[in-house]
Amino acid sequence: MPRKKAASTRKEKITPTVLVRRALFFVLGSLLTGFLTVVLEAMLREFMPRHFSVSLAVGLAVAATFWLLRFLKHPPMFLKNVHPLAAGLCAGLGVHIARTWLR
Repeated sequence: MPRKKAASTRKEKITPTVLVRRALFFVLGSLLTGFLTVVLEAMLREFMPRHFSVSLAVGLAVAATFWLLRFLKHPPMFLKNVHPLAAGLCAGLGVHIARTWLR
C-alpha cells in the first residue's frame, strides 16, 4: 500500500505582492465596515433606541464584511477560521458593553 504524504507544514512565502494585497483588503474591509455601520445605524435608529441600534449596526456590518471577504477568498489574517456571524455577534456585544461601561 502506498503511504500517504504528510500534510505540508510549509508557510506561505510573504512577497511584496502578498503584503500589498493583504493591506488593500484590510483597508477596503475597514472602509466597508465603517460605511455599513453608519448606514445601518441610521436606518435602525428609526425603530429602536440609539444605544441598541449602534451595537446591532456594528455586528451586522462586521458579519457582512467577513462574509464578503470570505467569498472573495481573503478572510482577515487572524480570523480565518471564525464564522462571520460569530465575529459580528462578538463585535456587537463588545460595542454594547463598551457603551454601557463608558456612560
